[in-house]
Amino acid sequence: MKVTVLGAGRWASCIAFCLNRNKHDVLMWDLPPKGKEYNPLFINRKNEFMELPKGIELTHDLERAVNFGEVIVISILSQKLDEFMHSIKKIKGYQNKKYCLNMKGVECTTGRRLSEILLDNGVKKENIAVWVGPGHVQSIYAGQPTNMIISAYHEAYAKFLIKNFSKPNVLDIAYSSDIIGVEIGAAAKNVIGIAAGILEGSNMEQKKGPLMPASVKEIGMFIDALGGDPLTAQGLAFLGDFQATLFDHNSKNLTYGKAIVENKALSGNFLNYNIESVEGIKTAQALIKKMDEFNNRVNEEKQIKMPITMAVKDITTGKIAISKAGKYISAKITEAIELE
Repeated sequence: MKVTVLGAGRWASCIAFCLNRNKHDVLMWDLPPKGKEYNPLFINRKNEFMELPKGIELTHDLERAVNFGEVIVISILSQKLDEFMHSIKKIKGYQNKKYCLNMKGVECTTGRRLSEILLDNGVKKENIAVWVGPGHVQSIYAGQPTNMIISAYHEAYAKFLIKNFSKPNVLDIAYSSDIIGVEIGAAAKNVIGIAAGILEGSNMEQKKGPLMPASVKEIGMFIDALGGDPLTAQGLAFLGDFQATLFDHNSKNLTYGKAIVENKALSGNFLNYNIESVEGIKTAQALIKKMDEFNNRVNEEKQIKMPITMAVKDITTGKIAISKAGKYISAKITEAIELE
């Protein structure tokens, strides 16, 4: 079928590659270049991670891109989604298209999950799905198999996507009925990636072991409070993505956490990365905002705590001194383990 991929970053390029490999007709969209800022993918069909097959078409025309696909996959920076939807809303019939969000985050300013942003911008609930899970572009492009997950408000739509997007023994995609847990888990794993990087940079890698069950407990309780299934935190969207996020140095969040301790991140000198692409920074702030809103609605006995997420927020906003970052994360891991 015809599939549009809106976005042209490293993950969007990977998704376009996978869909083309599955024999779909793929059109990939990116913003027009500004001055000397251009996407090499749109110049020579290559980036630092991969080369696009000839069958993938490229365009800067957003209206054409939206009208092209039977399914529209969105893969952009999560904090830009609402602004982006304002542009899509100008296109006639946009609300009747089928969308699949292949991105991870929670809106910092409002605490909205990404699917909620689409709903608030007029997209029909039955036309919204999220596609997340472990994997790095380099590994997938090299043919290494992985498992991912798709969730949606309507089961039939999720299973339609799974049938068409899966490739056995390469990209095995499972279904989850818990869209709340899937979205929160996928976003939160980036926060935990920063925590892991801080531990690594502080020569406290042994603490990564306790970090895993502690964060699963913390995020599981948070998902439960929001109306999702706490067991989702043990699945592909969160725990299943830990190898790629907490241990693989292709992870920007892990690398950023380490750079904090090395005093290269908060000063703005972060390996020439666009700091906006480190999704865990804003996600930590968004999750704490969401926690505070929840706690303000319930009595003290039902209030929840997120010590690891709060620690990452405190460190990335400069509230905690860099010299204390490792020990601070370490203490909050112990606190999370003791949550009840």
